[in-house]
Amino acid sequence: NIRKFSTYVLASNVPEVVPYLAYGLFGIPLALTVPQILAVDLGTDMVPALALGAEKPDAGIMSIPPRPRRARLMNLPLLLRAYVFLGLIEAGIAMGSFFLLLLTEGWTWGMPLDWSDPLYKQATAATFAAIVVAQVANVFACRSERLSLSRLGLFNNPLLLWGIATELVVLAFIIYTPWGNAIFGTSPLPLWIFGPLVLGAMALLAAEEGRKFIVNRFNKR
Repeated sequence: NIRKFSTYVLASNVPEVVPYLAYGLFGIPLALTVPQILAVDLGTDMVPALALGAEKPDAGIMSIPPRPRRARLMNLPLLLRAYVFLGLIEAGIAMGSFFLLLLTEGWTWGMPLDWSDPLYKQATAATFAAIVVAQVANVFACRSERLSLSRLGLFNNPLLLWGIATELVVLAFIIYTPWGNAIFGTSPLPLWIFGPLVLGAMALLAAEEGRKFIVNRFNKR
């Protein structure tokens, strides 16, 4: 369960870092602000991450050989799965959402974006919302390193469902209330943007299900 918790939390670090790398290296408008990063790390991610600690043992776990005594908790496969696989998918969803919002609102490449511009605040809110929605899918993906979601079920960890509800409430507060807008530098989003965000989250979950299928087939051979 500690490995599940770690994978979930580490994955969201990538879409938090990529906007700053893109800004510093390529001059791309900064897609995420520091208060929004703190909102993910200290707000929306907390309860779902804790809920992973309450996951029941995987079915058939006693038939799996024990790990070597010297095996590390944070090993290379875990880091690759969190940072390179899940993290990069989340980063793609987040940056795609940022530019999708800008381009549909008439922004063109090279047009200045002031930090106080309502369009800029709306675009960073789209990035933030994309990370939160992607993390909803990611928390289901991280419930097991090898079992598919169809075998795990959706409703056998009530704390996880409460955690997801909590992070969505926090997301709504940050995006759709005057206090949230003032504290986190956001602006209310049009509802249509959540369609692409949900599709992106489903794509992440499908990619992880595909990875588990391939790994399980390889292990059987």
